[in-house]
Amino acid sequence: MKWLRTLIIFDRGNLIKSSDWKKIHKSYTRSIQSIDFPEGSGKLKLRRKFRREDRQWERNGVPYLRKRFITHMTTIEGWRREVGFDLGKNQTPPTVRLYPSCKDYQEPITSKFGNFDFVTMSGKTHVAIEWETGNISSSHRSMNKLAIALGSGKIRAGVLIVPSRDLYEHLTDRIGNIGELSGYLAMWKDLEARVERGLLALTVVEHDELTDAPEFPYLGMGNDGRARQGRAKRKVKPYPVERELDVYKRTRR
Repeated sequence: MKWLRTLIIFDRGNLIKSSDWKKIHKSYTRSIQSIDFPEGSGKLKLRRKFRREDRQWERNGVPYLRKRFITHMTTIEGWRREVGFDLGKNQTPPTVRLYPSCKDYQEPITSKFGNFDFVTMSGKTHVAIEWETGNISSSHRSMNKLAIALGSGKIRAGVLIVPSRDLYEHLTDRIGNIGELSGYLAMWKDLEARVERGLLALTVVEHDELTDAPEFPYLGMGNDGRARQGRAKRKVKPYPVERELDVYKRTRR
């Protein structure tokens, strides 16, 4: 898989020049570049999306990509996945006003923000990293979580990793991607004033190669409700795809 670029949305305290940030960035970009398919090939090769006669699109699922990233981060790079990290604990609700009374009011925080993929320390820098495999609304939620964590001082660096627009075209429909997030960068940049010290970044990734070979398997989809609906329409196999890949390899001998 290719690392295309990293966008620094904001950087309070010039963390971008620190040795910790350089170490963090090199570590997770190595994990990105380790993702290949077929495994062991050294590059991420995907089957191009295809529109069937019934007008439904066949595309690649995303669980394989996330699993490979997490595996490399934990087993090779030595990162620790955080369990139970939630920004919703001990948060103070903002004071707003009720209408028409105009009285001050604090709406209780009753929902949890959920865990990040990684929350750990690199030197003196507390960092959270999210690998986006959900739909576009999930990408917005991840960026908001990172911004809130930075504003509260719970982390010093926050990174969201998303597909390029070109990669998005061949993945599960409506997956989060830089094309659909680009219009909101100014909003997240405006949150910089709320951060005492911290860096918010967005990293864009892409496939290495596309193929139209009908015998090359699509990456399988997940097992949640929407993924099952998508598989039923597109006839894409659930993740994993080892058996289909074995068949493909035999045809190439």
